[in-house]
Amino acid sequence: MKKFKKYYPAIIILEALIIVLLSGLWIREINKPVPLARDQRNLITHFDQLDLDRIREMIHRFKEGKGDNLTMLRWGVDSGPFIHDVYDDGKVVHWTVDSSRDGAGYNGKIEYVCKAVRIADSGDFYKVELSDCENQPKDFKVNPVSFRKDEL
Repeated sequence: MKKFKKYYPAIIILEALIIVLLSGLWIREINKPVPLARDQRNLITHFDQLDLDRIREMIHRFKEGKGDNLTMLRWGVDSGPFIHDVYDDGKVVHWTVDSSRDGAGYNGKIEYVCKAVRIADSGDFYKVELSDCENQPKDFKVNPVSFRKDEL
């Protein structure tokens, strides 16, 4: 025991450094921002960055030939929701907009069946753009939803 006595100060300094290092790592881990996550990934309601990322994921999966589905609730200022049901099998996108619960005079459903979908950048907005749709002219494009850039 006596032969280690001369190392006690170095051992104490080493222990203190380890404690400081571990405390620093622990504090850094506590203060790390918690990534946003939602329980229902297929439900788009906020139209924020997380929802835009989810739509981008859906488009990426579509381009890879993989299927996906989403439901979007878009509320008007003084009306009921527009409900968007999106289903794709990796080849065709079925995008249904149900405005029957909207009190502003829009009563009904419209379905777009399209072979192309992308995000279009139009200045202040990112717009989901559907094209190559059934029963529509070749140059027909529709933007069923958009995301304000200043709200992302």
